[in-house]
Amino acid sequence: MKFKIDALTRVEGEGALEVYLRNGKPEGLKLSIYEPPRLIEGILKGKPYNVIPDITARICGICPIAYQMSGVQATENAFDIKIPKEIEEIRRLMYFGEWIQSHALHVFFLHLPDFFGVPSILELAKIDKELLLAGMEIKRAGSLIVQMLGGRTSHPVSLIAGGFSSLPESLSGLMEPLELALEKSLWAIEKLKGLKFPDFELKGIVFVSLWEEDYPILKGKIDIQGQKIDASSFKDVFEEFEVPYSTAKHAKLKDGRTYLVGPLARFNNAFEKLSPLAKKISVDMGLEPPVNNPYKSLLVRMVENIHSLDRALEIVKGYKKPEKASIQVKPKRSTGFGVSEAPRGILWHRYTFDEKGTILEADIVPPTSQNQPAMELSLWSFLEKQKEISESWLQEHAEPMIRNFDPCISCATHFLKVKIKSV
Repeated sequence: MKFKIDALTRVEGEGALEVYLRNGKPEGLKLSIYEPPRLIEGILKGKPYNVIPDITARICGICPIAYQMSGVQATENAFDIKIPKEIEEIRRLMYFGEWIQSHALHVFFLHLPDFFGVPSILELAKIDKELLLAGMEIKRAGSLIVQMLGGRTSHPVSLIAGGFSSLPESLSGLMEPLELALEKSLWAIEKLKGLKFPDFELKGIVFVSLWEEDYPILKGKIDIQGQKIDASSFKDVFEEFEVPYSTAKHAKLKDGRTYLVGPLARFNNAFEKLSPLAKKISVDMGLEPPVNNPYKSLLVRMVENIHSLDRALEIVKGYKKPEKASIQVKPKRSTGFGVSEAPRGILWHRYTFDEKGTILEADIVPPTSQNQPAMELSLWSFLEKQKEISESWLQEHAEPMIRNFDPCISCATHFLKVKIKSV
């Protein structure tokens, strides 16, 4: 027997979940990605270094800045370029813009309907229209940051190796929308903290995030629950591997442990580095590390948005256009590494260049590929606890579990297919 759902929304990309049952009990499962690979790493080979931000941005329409940021930082690492702190702060602000709009999209429009027991935001709007309008206002603020600094909201064009191609004279136009978005975020999290979260905890999963002076987003060492490594050592500690049922690679620690990247990992590893306001909100609602319930990632994303808006306002208030938007880039034969925190977790890049800056090799490890084993392990633990699994039960409960991780399978289409097979 096969059960199939053809057009489930609220998951970015095309994927399939197959659950194998024997006498109503789970015997196996596969979370597969069946989209044709776009071969971005192959496309980059033979191209000049300056195309990295433009080409890698096309990997994702939701988090293009993450791909651009890791890419330009890998280029700068290869060519021994040190970015001035004032330029780094503006990059941090731009990245906050992406976090704000991505988290708002996921929380209010992709994930929240699950907690209200409705299939879409259209039905949710009938229950709480004001909550969705708040989500739109928050997302708008993030988009305005990206548009002002990047030239446009989708696939921005200003980020380059060495800095920016250009920067605005003033950012004062961001103050009002950011202040409104922060106000709406504080109001919304008060409502959301009262939601009923299913009782479930991640077990046997290592939390991995970046470690820097601030709450991790822009750069830093890779923190494996206390063990900190450089980006250049990523492939020494982590291992990518292929599975026959997915066109996307999976990843584990080389010692065999399953790990998780993203909001829960950042929150658990770097809670003390949240802005004072974000930390106070978390403590007041009893949300403190370790948070092992993936359903509560909804609240963690809201806390990260409050942190992002709080810090963004701080940067905007102190903004003064730098005398130079970028510094000179001098290519050389080298290899560079870059890693940053996409909304869904660490995004790692490695490039090898010749003396003219032509790309000889490219290697990109996105967060969703890293999280697939953790998603499968969580699903398996979830299913094992059920006395009996029916098709309707799986449809109602398995997909929300997957949505906890906000998988960005791709940005071309948005549906998940679920299949149940009886053995």
